[in-house]
Amino acid sequence: MKNLFLAKSNPKETILEHTENLVKEFYRIKEIYPNIKYINWDLLKLACIYHDFGKMNTKFQNKIIHKISESNKEKLEELEDEFNDIEELPHGYLSLGCLDSKSLEGFTKDEVKILRESIFYHHNREKLSAERFEELKVILNNDLAKYIDDFKDEYKNYAKYFNDYNYLGLKKIDTKFTKTVKNRILNKEENNIANEENDIGKLFIIIKGLLNKIDFAASSHTKVEYEPEKLDEKTVKFIKGGGYELNDLQEFMKENKDKNIIIKASTGIGKTEGALIWIGENKGFFTLPLKVSINSIYDRIIDSSKINNPKNKTALLHSDSASEYLKRDNKGELDKEYLDSTKQLAYPLTICTIDQLIGFIFRYEGFELKLATLSYSKLVIDEIQMYAPDLVAYLIIAIRDIVKMGGQFAILTATLPPIFEYFMNLIGITEGKDYIKPNKSFIKKLDGKPMLRHKIRVYDENISAKKILEGYNRNKVLVIVNTVKQAQKLYNDLKDKSFNGNLNMFHSKFIKRDRAKKEEEIFKDGQLKNKFSGIWITTQVVEASLDIDFDILYTELSDISGLLQRMGRVYRNRLLKDKENINIFVGNSSNMPSGIGGEYSIIDTDAFEKSKEIIRKYDKKDLDEEIKMSMVEEVYSVENMKNSAYFKKINETIYAFKDIEAYNLKKNEKRLRDIESVTIIPSKIYLENQDEIITLKDSLKNEIDYSKRIKLKDELMQYTLSISKKEFEGKIRKGAKYDDFKVNDYESFIISYFDYSFEKGLETDKFKNGNEFTDNQFL
Repeated sequence: MKNLFLAKSNPKETILEHTENLVKEFYRIKEIYPNIKYINWDLLKLACIYHDFGKMNTKFQNKIIHKISESNKEKLEELEDEFNDIEELPHGYLSLGCLDSKSLEGFTKDEVKILRESIFYHHNREKLSAERFEELKVILNNDLAKYIDDFKDEYKNYAKYFNDYNYLGLKKIDTKFTKTVKNRILNKEENNIANEENDIGKLFIIIKGLLNKIDFAASSHTKVEYEPEKLDEKTVKFIKGGGYELNDLQEFMKENKDKNIIIKASTGIGKTEGALIWIGENKGFFTLPLKVSINSIYDRIIDSSKINNPKNKTALLHSDSASEYLKRDNKGELDKEYLDSTKQLAYPLTICTIDQLIGFIFRYEGFELKLATLSYSKLVIDEIQMYAPDLVAYLIIAIRDIVKMGGQFAILTATLPPIFEYFMNLIGITEGKDYIKPNKSFIKKLDGKPMLRHKIRVYDENISAKKILEGYNRNKVLVIVNTVKQAQKLYNDLKDKSFNGNLNMFHSKFIKRDRAKKEEEIFKDGQLKNKFSGIWITTQVVEASLDIDFDILYTELSDISGLLQRMGRVYRNRLLKDKENINIFVGNSSNMPSGIGGEYSIIDTDAFEKSKEIIRKYDKKDLDEEIKMSMVEEVYSVENMKNSAYFKKINETIYAFKDIEAYNLKKNEKRLRDIESVTIIPSKIYLENQDEIITLKDSLKNEIDYSKRIKLKDELMQYTLSISKKEFEGKIRKGAKYDDFKVNDYESFIISYFDYSFEKGLETDKFKNGNEFTDNQFL
């Protein structure tokens, strides 16, 4: 049986056909982004050509033949395997044996090592023991070697397209490389990318990362990159089409497209448009903290009446991307190529969560692809102050790496805690050298003066139904508290006081179906032109995710940044009238706001106390945008925060990961968002929808079409919600009951016996004990 030199089974594809696809995508990325820093195009092309030649080995060929035969597409005869006693070796390790050392005389010793290591480790496979290295030599010398002449004959048909080098060609099997690939480039301290004197590590990341990127595109038969649009021109056209000129912020970003920038700008001033102008005709990633905000920005950008960036040049990337794409498809079908290209970071503009990009800081196997992509991209970071301290630390490390690799960043935020810049400077990213800041903040103004929208009242007590009702006068009242439990308590208290107006609640503990309805309702009620009157009780899920405009706010204090985000949901684009419209409850020494202190504290106590101290100075006073920014700077100054748990968490995380050794951590060993959660179907929801849920589960089990599976999974997920694993396990210890609901061999949900309703969501303090729901809030 002749070796067919197969690379893929579905669709059937030979090694050289696959290689041709790689070379095609190599030329594509080179044409679109010719000026990638630290690139060596000759080296990358060689990596693309040679990376899969090891697949000609007998065991790999028989594996592909078996897959093709098993699918009944074609019956093929397997090759005779003379080495049954040796387990299959990863083809990347074998590919390097096909690379003739004498062909590489035009490259430096370091470049040759980079090429070899990029090919050898282009897949994340087993680490070879000394015994396996000896087996590698046996297979190279006695298995691959017998096919090399036939392969060279096949290769001649492609050589003209593959190479413009006279010296390139397959000569003989070379096993000398086995001595050089054991000690990896990035494990040498001098090759750290932060080293200004040494570019070897940077070149390796570019070659290895782009090889992976090109390989993934060729394997899925998608484009490695798409030509960028002139995003700046489209955005300017949209602004001017509305009868406006570029404001100071947007002009600054237009004039400084070639710079890294940090900008403070008030809400509603046009930061999004400024960021798109700054990205211009480059590859860009626009990051926000919340998925609902990302979905909204994505829709604005592809809307033909707004920015009008083509959908096939714009991506939406977060954990629910497939579901969101399905919702937006007129036929209810998932475009798998669109989703694959999204995940492969192929589109010129991607709107995403930050955790989809910066996992490379953990230096797991394969991390190079994302960092290499960001090396020729512009990264926009919106509302950085909303991230938890560990994520802030990871982001600061990522910014350092991106800058060192040649990428750009822009931080745009309504409030910038000074400690963030302190840590950036500490890690080597400094103002002047690595980024610029304007000499002023950009403030939304009216008649040349900072727009005045808010006046606050501070109460040294806890928030209560009584106080809320005092402010209700057939107007739009927004209540924001720190915990779901407190939201549910206030809802019950208002009901007990016979409040008969519109009363609604929105928080994170609604099943997805109900949460979507709630989100739609609060958005509609919160529009300025809507004549709705009533009370909405919410948690921080509305802080930055919804474009709503209520008349008056009653809120617990969290920290100053969160408070200012909450203020932004009231009088969003209106001028202040005489009366206070922001009511802040800071508690007292014996009764703190919810979520402050204790086992389940969600707010840093030091940040809370300092915020309380600052806002008391402004009780019964007007707050313009400049004052708000100064409040954040005061609370989050290094001096005020240096002994706080928040500061210490950022500091400890940076020092733990800023110089982490490459390839020590596995890809999923450390997560950016280190919050374990449990997916729950409330028992009440399960019983009410049991037939539909079982039907969906069975259909999902039997469906093989990818698009239909995504759709079925999304429909099933509509009956679920997530809570933290810590909270769930705590309730189980107190007697809460649950059952397992197995979806398939890899995934299961929890059917929980917590009480649930559309009005109040999941009440984890009320759970079924025997046959009745018991109020266990005092356990």
